[in-house]
Amino acid sequence: MAINIGSKGGWAANVLSNFAATPFVIDGVECASAEGFIQALKFPNPEMQTHVCSLVGRAAKFKGKKANRRIRHKQKVWWQGQEFGFRSPEHFALIERALRAKFTQSNRARKALVSTRDATLTHNLGHPESPHTSLPARKFIRMLYKIRQELQDD
Repeated sequence: MAINIGSKGGWAANVLSNFAATPFVIDGVECASAEGFIQALKFPNPEMQTHVCSLVGRAAKFKGKKANRRIRHKQKVWWQGQEFGFRSPEHFALIERALRAKFTQSNRARKALVSTRDATLTHNLGHPESPHTSLPARKFIRMLYKIRQELQDD
């Protein structure tokens, strides 16, 4: 069985989506969704990061789009005053840490991920992925498999 993760999918696919309202806290910052966190990394100002972390779904995605030109030019992202290379191992490790927080702190998110058991997870939104995306689908799926295995082993 394959589950295509997306905000318009059925349960559990929509809860696994980064757009889902699945609150968590990372480094003392409250995040309303994984998308809010991912987009917050595009802003060097910690206060703006906190604001973007409070956003869900399309609102978070839209806010991050405003910073895309800066990201493409500088090839940097930021978290709480630290600078990271865009799409660097450190950047991806930070996103994975946020996803782990989502799936360990949100009961709804944890149940959705664990319920997929050994299903194949995909993230195909029906259009080509931008080469500038912060989290390529293949990396996102690998992170989910890793976190799912950790949760199943508990």
